Amino acid sequence: MAQFREVRTPYEFLVRWNNDGTISGAHIAFLDTLYKNNEILSQTPSDVESVEMAMQEGFPLADVLSITLIDALKETEHLRLLLDNASAETERLRLLLDNVE
Repeated sequence: MAQFREVRTPYEFLVRWNNDGTISGAHIAFLDTLYKNNEILSQTPSDVESVEMAMQEGFPLADVLSITLIDALKETEHLRLLLDNASAETERLRLLLDNVE
């Protein structure tokens, strides 16, 4: 029997600034993905939603920031791992060069 599931992930986050540097508004959109037995059947961007700013109502800003920060931390961790691997490879090659001379 086929198993269907729908997953909503962040797709777009837009912030607008005024000429004086203050934020005038923000919107978020999501990507709704429909899976059948872990295969993607469709992906549809949602309509944009206003993000709550100051006293405005809308999608909770804390949720947007949490998602953004989590993604940034994951990317930072990935890049740190790549850097560590590159540093280890550089040191290995340096030792090889020292032994050749």
